[in-house]
Amino acid sequence: MKTINVVISDDNKHAVSDWNVYDWCKSLKDGDTAHVATSLMFNELRIGVAQNEIKPFSFEFNDNKLSVCEKGELVGETRCWPKGFFDQQSIQVRMLMSGKDRDEVTKSVNEQKDRYNQAKSN
Repeated sequence: MKTINVVISDDNKHAVSDWNVYDWCKSLKDGDTAHVATSLMFNELRIGVAQNEIKPFSFEFNDNKLSVCEKGELVGETRCWPKGFFDQQSIQVRMLMSGKDRDEVTKSVNEQKDRYNQAKSN
């Protein structure tokens, strides 16, 4: 089982195309640092953990410490994924389905996360 250091990146130079994500993940060697710039890259690492190819790992995102556990589940300080953490696809799908603009949909997604996290703390 490989140990991978995970760094979340917003730099385009770290983005791997959808077509190459599987090969990118398989090419990681024990001790490598994976600069993760897309949700597919992140999910491929989660699959690797769930299939016992990669050791569970922790990382930071916007001052939140998050961990990917044995079954590939993401756990952290909040009940749901932090605001802005690979929200792009969800926002795009909601925009297409509702016809609303990006700002309105982003606000709605963030409010939903706030409600969900408040319900957890009660």
